[in-house]
Amino acid sequence: MRLSLAILSFLAVCSHAIPFNIQTRDVPADELTQFDFWVEYAAASYCHDNYVAKTGHKLTCWANNCPQVEQADTEILFGFSNTTITDTSGFVALDKTNKAIVIAFRGSYSVRNWIADATFVYTDPGLCDGCFAELGFWSSWILVRDSIVEVVSQHPDYELVVVGHSLGAAVATLAAADIRGKGIPAKLYAYASPRVANPALARHITAQSGNYRFTHIDDPVPKLPLLAMGYVHVSPEYYITSGNNATVHTGDIEVLEGEVNFQGNTGTGPPSLTAFTAHNWYFGKTDGCKGPGLPL
Repeated sequence: MRLSLAILSFLAVCSHAIPFNIQTRDVPADELTQFDFWVEYAAASYCHDNYVAKTGHKLTCWANNCPQVEQADTEILFGFSNTTITDTSGFVALDKTNKAIVIAFRGSYSVRNWIADATFVYTDPGLCDGCFAELGFWSSWILVRDSIVEVVSQHPDYELVVVGHSLGAAVATLAAADIRGKGIPAKLYAYASPRVANPALARHITAQSGNYRFTHIDDPVPKLPLLAMGYVHVSPEYYITSGNNATVHTGDIEVLEGEVNFQGNTGTGPPSLTAFTAHNWYFGKTDGCKGPGLPL
C-alpha cells in the first residue's frame, strides 16, 4: 500500500513539475534583513542552554552566531528536549523588542533525531483531504504540540514566528501549517528543510500565507526524501546562490515557484555528502552551537 501510494504521488509530482512560474527578482533589502534576523533564532535552538532552559532564561549563543537575538529583550517561555521518542528539541521564546513569540526547533543532533529524519514513510496528519506528511517529522511535532500551543495561546497580541534549520525546519513547516489550521496566524522561516509532504499537503501549506523556505546552493538535505518517493516542497523556494562563509546580498537570492523546481537547489544534482558545508551555512554558521558527539 505504501509503495502504491508513493508511485501515485510520484506520478502526481511529474504532472505538476512543468511549467514553472520562475521569479528571479532580487529580494528587497528589508526582507533580507528579516531573513538574516530570524535565522539567528534557528541558530539559537542548537545551543544547549536555550533548549534546556527554565522559564525566564535570556537567549544566548556561545558560538556568537545570534548577536541580534542576544541584543533583543528575550526570555524563554518553554524549553523542550529529551522528553519524546523523537527527542524533539527547541524552545518557545518571547521577544519583547520585536513583539514576537517564537517557536524554534533544533536540527538533527541525537540518534533519535536521525531516526526521525530517516523514517521516510507517509502518515495522514489530518490537515486536508488527500494530504500526507513524512511520519518522523509529523511525529516530532505532535509529541510536543499540546504544550507549545498552550504557551502560544497565552500571548495573542504577539506575532507568532516559527523557525528551524534542517530537521528543525521540517518540524517547523508542519507545526506552522497545523497551528494556522487552528486559526492562529504564523510566519514560517524554514532554513535547509527536507521535503515534508506529498503534493496535496505541499499545495495546502503553500496556499497559507507567510512561508519563507530557504535552500543554499547544493545543500543535500533539501533534496531528501527523494522525488521518486513522492515527496515535494512547499513553495516558494528562496534559493541562496552565494558561496559558503559568504555574506548574502539581495542579488544572491532567487525566488522560485513550484513544488519541484530544477532552477534551484533540486537542479544541482543528487544529494552529495561532500556538500554538507552548504547545509551548515545559512546567512551564518547556523548549527555552530551544536554539541559534540552523537547522543541518544
